[in-house]
Amino acid sequence: MSDTIQASLPAVEAAAAKSVAALDTTQVHLVGVCAAGDVTRQVGPRRFLHAGPPIRLEDVPGPMRGALIGGLIFEGEARDVAEAEAILDAGELELLPCHDAGALGAMAGVITPSMPVVVAKSAGHTTFSPLNEGTGGAVRYGSYDDETLARLRWMATDMAGVLDDAIRATDPIELGGMVAEGLRRGDDCHNRLIATTASLIVRLAPALISSGRDRDAVAKTVAIMAGNGHFALPFAISAAKAMTLAAADISDSPVVTTMSGNGREFGIRVSGTGDRWFLCPSPIGEPKLIPGGKMEDVNPTMGDSMISETAGFGAFAMSAAPAIMSFVGGTVEQGVHMVEEMRRICSGTSSRFLIPAEEHRGSPIGINVHRVRETGIAPMINNGLSHRLPGHGRIGAGITRIPVEPFVEASRALEAMAAAR
Repeated sequence: MSDTIQASLPAVEAAAAKSVAALDTTQVHLVGVCAAGDVTRQVGPRRFLHAGPPIRLEDVPGPMRGALIGGLIFEGEARDVAEAEAILDAGELELLPCHDAGALGAMAGVITPSMPVVVAKSAGHTTFSPLNEGTGGAVRYGSYDDETLARLRWMATDMAGVLDDAIRATDPIELGGMVAEGLRRGDDCHNRLIATTASLIVRLAPALISSGRDRDAVAKTVAIMAGNGHFALPFAISAAKAMTLAAADISDSPVVTTMSGNGREFGIRVSGTGDRWFLCPSPIGEPKLIPGGKMEDVNPTMGDSMISETAGFGAFAMSAAPAIMSFVGGTVEQGVHMVEEMRRICSGTSSRFLIPAEEHRGSPIGINVHRVRETGIAPMINNGLSHRLPGHGRIGAGITRIPVEPFVEASRALEAMAAAR
């Protein structure tokens, strides 16, 4: 059976349409902010979540090792870096993928029990992602210095409480609508969220102003939100995770439901093949490095935040966010062409993620592995990049094409499953 015939079978098209409808219509509401251990039992003492497909502790790359060191110190499991490294070297830490817990971890993606997370809920799923620490020193980039950990501790206590109170005192926030509004205001809602963060502050402002919490804590919370253009990222990707879960586990569906990297391997999951990972070496792409950054120091792609592209925004809506090109590299014209190219490998067009610069045309949604196989067009993401060594933090950002091999393998697996029935 040829690729073209397989991709156009009525059953396959119907299954793809069902996944696309789920991506397009699933409503996801913001619940609150709390410790990760209050959301899932899959984190605990010396049991952390990580970004990407499964990886053995001894194989974690430098930035993930740095994040694990930071997590152990943050949790009080280690008094210092030396103790944390001894725990890791002895294999005394259990690792599980964030995606297996309904979670998303940006970059290294390490989630510990006490880490403050944004919680979202759809009709069928609860999802969560850690509060964004900013693009400077951050555990997700593998930093574990005293200043980074002190800020995270404050966010886990004072800031989490302030935000949770404000969210619960505010009319329900539907996060898919928040992403849609961000696209209308010039964000891509993956690596540019300035307008989306501002919108979130405005929605929460009345409750923040009337908060019974300590005034200094409230003021500092607002200042951190206002000073971090990526603050809304965990809100957006928690929504995206719920959308992709709704699109998952549909027989014959060739729609991608997960794209994620652990810094060594990049993996995808597809609706019709369930929880099976299809893997390739993590790519690096075309990065725009911070001053002094060197290509030889860039760690390959890692993180779960490319759930954005999986759900139909991020690089799949870059024509909505011309200003992002100054962060990830490339030109505005390239961004427009990239989105048009992505339309060729998707099964649908969003009815809510509208792009003003394209006369309010919807973004492409529903990456179809059969179409990737037919066309040879590699899906794209825009992503942050970490230094390859622990403790060195962010080194840049860029536009990355994912190798087609895992998509081709998934396409063939679906074909084999259909033939076996």
